[in-house]
Amino acid sequence: MFKQRNIITAIEIGTSKICVLVGECSGDTLAVIGRGEVDSDGAVVKGEIAAMDLALEKLIDALDQADDESGREINNSALFVVAVTGCAIDSFQGVGTAFVQNEEQRIGIEEVTEALRNAQIKPLPVDQKKICLFDAYYMIDGARRVRNPLDQRAHKLEAYSHVIHGDSNRLENFRAILSDAGLEGEPEMVFSSMADALGILTADERENGVLLVDLGAGTTEYAVVYNEGVLASGVFALGFEHVANDLAIGLNLPIAGCRKMLVDKTIEQMIRENRPFCECRTNSGSMRRIPVESFQKIIDARLREIFELIHHKLMRESFWRNLAAGGVLTGGGALYFQTRDIFHQVCDLPSRIGVPYDLSGALTDLGDPRHSTVWGALRYGCERLRQMESIRRGGARGAVLNTIAEFGDVVSRKLKSWRRSVKF
Repeated sequence: MFKQRNIITAIEIGTSKICVLVGECSGDTLAVIGRGEVDSDGAVVKGEIAAMDLALEKLIDALDQADDESGREINNSALFVVAVTGCAIDSFQGVGTAFVQNEEQRIGIEEVTEALRNAQIKPLPVDQKKICLFDAYYMIDGARRVRNPLDQRAHKLEAYSHVIHGDSNRLENFRAILSDAGLEGEPEMVFSSMADALGILTADERENGVLLVDLGAGTTEYAVVYNEGVLASGVFALGFEHVANDLAIGLNLPIAGCRKMLVDKTIEQMIRENRPFCECRTNSGSMRRIPVESFQKIIDARLREIFELIHHKLMRESFWRNLAAGGVLTGGGALYFQTRDIFHQVCDLPSRIGVPYDLSGALTDLGDPRHSTVWGALRYGCERLRQMESIRRGGARGAVLNTIAEFGDVVSRKLKSWRRSVKF
């Protein structure tokens, strides 16, 4: 059941930062009422917790900041949501079948429930744990692809569901650290790229087909969303921190200095101004004149490699034809001024930089690609609360919806719209 004020706390434990948002969900409005953010300082590597003690210290600092700004509302949270990545996360497209055997030969909520349940019966290895499930699409009688199968006449319904899973022990670290920080209850986990999709994609993009790429510090996540369904998702253990590392190794420079030059846009300024050389202090302490072109080539090579990995993966799975809306780039790496150009050269898709939208509340300074995941995790939590409230109010019919929730964690717009259309 909802708490009185429907408070949600979303947490992102990332390679570069640990961020906490506290939100209040009321009707169709989600307002941010508290925020905390601290540098990870090496506690998280490639999206996974590497030093539990340090990560716990940082998380508590971020929680305290958010709690102070929200007026001490974290303990009133109806739901905690944590965005996860790394952790050997993978996905598969499950297919479940239900035969329509009622007198009217129409698909009802029972058939949808059965098909969704059957879509998940593929056993996972013992060391793997399901994170979340999103619907992809539905087929009627093996021939007709539809978004909403309810009330359609048919003999057979097939549900195609996108199941995301990861290493259970590594995922357990995220649950354990929240418990150690004093947060009670079982947190909801959502894959970072799915949080991004909820936080930054427009309805047109989700409908017409879009490739979402989150270029973070330690990892790069991607997702393909088409016709309001998730067709593919994944993560590579490569991110913008690798760009800084490449510069440091390739040019014999301190990595901290390379990070700073990327963040404060020193490299961007030099390239835009066509400067031939840059005076830099090397690891040995001596000054050296380095061609600016060398910086540009190293950055280009790494970003190109990341986008080529995604391109190859999706071409192999034949998803490229479903991307009429192009690409949406987010995460800190999207802020680099040549990221979009390199993406276009590799993927041959138009793109935009995705930032959080529909922000409201006392804190609205989150319109930055670096906050897409934590904002999307907050929206995910709000949708889950609405889902649970629909179940609570549904009586016997709500029990059926509860089965869908139990077997799906489905929060995409199309299933949500069906639930709103059901008469109780």
